[in-house]
Amino acid sequence: MVKLLVSYGDLLKGLSIVANALPPKTSLPSLTNILLETEADRLCLAATDLDTSVTTSVPATISTQGSVALPGKKLLEIVKELPGGDIHIGGSGSRITISCGNSNFVLAGSSRESFPSLPSAADVAFTELPLKAVSDAVRKTAFAVASDDYRPALNGALWKMGPEGLEMVATDGHRLARMRMSGLVSEKTLDAIVAPKALNLLGRLGEDENIMLGSQGTQICFKSGETAVFSRIIEGPYPPYEKVIPSENPYVLTVNRVDLIASLRRMRIIANPATHQVRFTVEPGKMILQAENTDAGEAREELQAHFNSDPLQIAFNGDFLMEILKNMDSESVLLKIKDGATAVVIEELEQDSGMEYLALLMPVRLANPV
Repeated sequence: MVKLLVSYGDLLKGLSIVANALPPKTSLPSLTNILLETEADRLCLAATDLDTSVTTSVPATISTQGSVALPGKKLLEIVKELPGGDIHIGGSGSRITISCGNSNFVLAGSSRESFPSLPSAADVAFTELPLKAVSDAVRKTAFAVASDDYRPALNGALWKMGPEGLEMVATDGHRLARMRMSGLVSEKTLDAIVAPKALNLLGRLGEDENIMLGSQGTQICFKSGETAVFSRIIEGPYPPYEKVIPSENPYVLTVNRVDLIASLRRMRIIANPATHQVRFTVEPGKMILQAENTDAGEAREELQAHFNSDPLQIAFNGDFLMEILKNMDSESVLLKIKDGATAVVIEELEQDSGMEYLALLMPVRLANPV
């Protein structure tokens, strides 16, 4: 039995937060539910896919304390379409009524016991971090996480935190992104591989200036205000990524980041859809981008650039390079090159103090080098 009154805006906001944890597909009916549970004068909401769990709470007027699990996507869909104002939720057993204005819905509910157990933040030792800095670091690294690699460790981003600062690394074997923030230090140490779903949820934690980061056992937890995201840590070890970062790439190409993105977008129209290959011919003062496809034709474009060596040819997956550049912020970028077969280091020309960011991209083999 449960009976409560909650505002439309508060309920919609809470449901929208926790619904991000619902699995797109599952054979377990309980995982399609959102748990509603009262606690004093608040309504607690939770959803989980067993690997990632999200909990939050909103203010409510509670007439009868209780809990119920309701079909998550259907509940969110109903609340989105309600006219606004106060929403009444009440009922017992398998019949839960949701009323707002002249609208009334009845959903089949299930008991709290049928819902999976949830991790608790009560015993987690947290470190407070600035949300914007962490969110920016996630944005600049998470894109390089492998989507479905046979090596489980590559299906997440490595987080290392301690007295030296916070470091995030992601790679899919073709590209790598690494962010080091020496100013975000902690007496507590963390060495965890975090799933991309949790990383995506981190950016939706709320409007607080800071987040709390902690881990316990096999779980990592991000907390902001009333909302907490728990994620199962992916088993390691993480590959020895430092070994693949070239220490001596002597030739430096400097180019306007926005101009290069725009040019790559145009090359993409013609580039082979299987390889997305774009050929770069770089020389002092300029760079020439070329793409060709037997079926589509050819594309060629010249950009102003600075290069400190003799002319050189190299080719990249244009989509991979464009994604790296889109997640950078500086006006110009540096591409540190050795030859057409060695990984290229890409850095921002201007970086904030205390932050060290780089991306790595493997060239693709030129079929017909000129």
